[in-house]
Amino acid sequence: MFAVDGFHVTAIEDRGGVIVLEVQTDPVTVGCPACGVLAEGRGRRLHRLADAPAFGLPVQVRWSKRLWRCIQAQCPVRSFSETHPFAQPRARLTARAVGWATGMLRTDDTTVAALARRLGVGWHTLWRAIQHHAQEAIGDVARLGGVTSLGVDEHIWKPSCRGADRAVTSMVDLTRDEHGRVRARLLDVVPGRSGTAYAAWLRSTPEAFAPAIEHAALDPFRGYANAIRDELPEAVAVLDAFHVVRLGAKALDECRQRVQQETLGHRGRKDDPLYRIRALLRVKSRGVV
Repeated sequence: MFAVDGFHVTAIEDRGGVIVLEVQTDPVTVGCPACGVLAEGRGRRLHRLADAPAFGLPVQVRWSKRLWRCIQAQCPVRSFSETHPFAQPRARLTARAVGWATGMLRTDDTTVAALARRLGVGWHTLWRAIQHHAQEAIGDVARLGGVTSLGVDEHIWKPSCRGADRAVTSMVDLTRDEHGRVRARLLDVVPGRSGTAYAAWLRSTPEAFAPAIEHAALDPFRGYANAIRDELPEAVAVLDAFHVVRLGAKALDECRQRVQQETLGHRGRKDDPLYRIRALLRVKSRGVV
């Protein structure tokens, strides 16, 4: 259940629906990180961490960290504690817990608040860890590899706020895998709804990214079209399916309303034939498009 190299479990118990694991590292000889002189033990200090859930229950790891002291009088390091990739110093969550939460956000329809409850920690505790992990992932240019179909769309990030920062531009990987399924992977989000914002993001990508794009999907917004024309000259611009259907349904609605006015001289009422079949027309138009 724990399975972390270098650790062994000394005790396990259920404390009110929380699995508590007492763990220690295997005994090893340690040298001072500054001078390399063999250090002497100074006892232990308890480090409490939230780990990934097990059996549907939150897991708390109580790590008895070994403390060490350098015996070299001239060494600037007097004392230090052991470290392990399993958890960063002073962290509240294990690396496994952060990876679990990040993976759930990527693949499941969930929220940070729901995941925090499953881990048994506060929202801010989990969000700080996810934010740090996300910043590291964004800095990895390898995440942009293999993209041949790129989608772009705007999004109102803060509907209740006013100002230029309400709208953002989102870039999505629409490349199909070997089974024909679209990846639908969010690549980045930048402030602003404009062709300038999209073009600036395209210029910031690695040199090999833009030439690899074969198809660029967009909504009927001239700014994004201009950015594709300037920054992705070899790509084929494609109107995404949602907006194709939306434009088709809008055209049919406008036609129905015009015929309604020409034949009856007023807007649709509940007993008018054209008004009664409006939902059926929309469904049919989506099927045709």
